[in-house]
Amino acid sequence: MRSINKLALGGAILGILGASQAFAQEYPSLSLRMAHPLPETWPAANWDKWWAEEVARRSDGKINIEIFWSGQLGGLTEIKSLVGDGAVELGVFAQAVHAEELPMMAVSAGLLNRVSADAATANTLAGEMYQQDLVKAEADAAGIVPIKWTVPSTYTLLCNKPVNKMADLEGLRVRAVGGAYVPIWMEEYGMVPTRVQAPELREGLERGTIDCNFGPIEWATFSELEEVAPYWSDINTGSFTTFQLIASKEAWDGWPQEVKDLMTEVAQEAMDKGQAELAEVEQTAIKEFQEAGGEIVKLSDMDAFVERSPDMIAIWKERTLEAGVSEEDIAPIIELQRKAETSFGN
Repeated sequence: MRSINKLALGGAILGILGASQAFAQEYPSLSLRMAHPLPETWPAANWDKWWAEEVARRSDGKINIEIFWSGQLGGLTEIKSLVGDGAVELGVFAQAVHAEELPMMAVSAGLLNRVSADAATANTLAGEMYQQDLVKAEADAAGIVPIKWTVPSTYTLLCNKPVNKMADLEGLRVRAVGGAYVPIWMEEYGMVPTRVQAPELREGLERGTIDCNFGPIEWATFSELEEVAPYWSDINTGSFTTFQLIASKEAWDGWPQEVKDLMTEVAQEAMDKGQAELAEVEQTAIKEFQEAGGEIVKLSDMDAFVERSPDMIAIWKERTLEAGVSEEDIAPIIELQRKAETSFGN
């Protein structure tokens, strides 16, 4: 057996360690702040925390990201401007809150009823949409750069009374996500779209501001909503991206490429991990909901509900054309939306 040259081996090990340390030292020392509107314990917020911690770990502590939870630096309606103006380097916001001023990003978030039937489709759609020129231009104009997004389980209705048939929707005050597109299809069924932000759901249901939450099932058990809204409707209106992690474009453009590569690489891993866990998260939430006394209510006339559902892609297209955008420019976006729509079996 050939003898091992310990000196050479030691030199090789030192060389590997030195290369590893040199790689870590390629990152500049950055101390960044992230404005987060939600509590640290909110469903899926753990992946924002994981992303920040993993970026720090892989940069050997050179890139430190401090997260300010629960709106400490700004609420849901303020974070976009804080990040876009460069006051904060990173933030988590909901595109739905800014649907009217960010129509391209809103449609990227899947805010059109019955387009993505499941989280996997919505996640793929978002990734493809963020690569579109119009979406990039809108983000640039807002001074933000999307890094990662969160796709929970499908959006359904959680109400304080059972929705057994489509007629039961008439007059229900339902939390509407954004003010541009979601209210359109809700009003088609006689619902009363009501603006309530995610952290205010429990209070809204307790005070009677809303009769139903429009959101994923895992939000119910997190806030113990079954105590005030024990009826979960099986109506699947679609899957949406909820909260997006964004960077200040000014800061992003000033960071070295290796920093941007690291952030996007870790972001993709965080999203992949979140999606891999989602089915189990949803099933656990359903089990806990039922064990706490919640009831799943099936819509008896689902076919009629689907038949009455407006073509939100066509509505978005018409509004966008009226705003002066050319049909040629939005053609790739419409194609992606129609492709995703086939997930409903249309």
